Amino acid sequence: MPEYDALADIYDIEYDHDYDVPFWLSVARREGDPVVEWGAGTGRIAVPLAEAGHDMTAVEVSGPMVGKGRSGNENVEWRLGDMRSAKPGRRFRLAVCAFNSFLCLTSLDSALSFLRNAYEHLEPGGLLGIEVSAFSPEELAEPPGGPELHHDFTRETQEGWLDRFSISRYDTASQLLSMRLFYEFYGPSGGLQSKRAHDLTIRLTNRDELVLMLRTCAFEVEVIYGGFNGEPFTPVSDHLIALARRV
Repeated sequence: MPEYDALADIYDIEYDHDYDVPFWLSVARREGDPVVEWGAGTGRIAVPLAEAGHDMTAVEVSGPMVGKGRSGNENVEWRLGDMRSAKPGRRFRLAVCAFNSFLCLTSLDSALSFLRNAYEHLEPGGLLGIEVSAFSPEELAEPPGGPELHHDFTRETQEGWLDRFSISRYDTASQLLSMRLFYEFYGPSGGLQSKRAHDLTIRLTNRDELVLMLRTCAFEVEVIYGGFNGEPFTPVSDHLIALARRV
């Protein structure tokens, strides 16, 4: 998945939220160490867990992402590798696959390969937590005139600010959401300094498919949440969180 290398320099600007971190901290406190995060990016979740004292390993396929992550906290053990096949060399009490890392696996076979690998790297009784975005049919429906350009957000940077726009198309047959992301970088005086585009594809999943995949790979699904405060999953949930145990 080399397409993620090009996002490493702006990843921490794009994704600066931490509303999900307390949830994973609470799960880690309950389950115990060691902990692994699969698809860790630059360590947005792994670093706070390590700072809280957890024995933390982070697996990430992008070399530039790992490079940034290693500079963020030396207490995280970073492993460069594909989460479908990476071998961290130990088993874990808790495995986290958060913030749509699971959706980056763009085929059913890839998703199952990851789940089998995650299972093999859990201690008996260990827990796997997966969190992905939940989309409503209305969000995925294409407007009558075709895909539209959306302004996603504005982020402040050290030099000025970043605007991101996107255009997307969802293929119901393959469950693939294809996006083109447009980035515009502005200086402190408001002048446009540079811009670039990036293509990204993810494969969406729903609650029942995720549960079936987990059961197929011998996990016992303990709970499904629709948010980070333990809300039940409903048709209007923004998040789909599954906690499943190796028994």
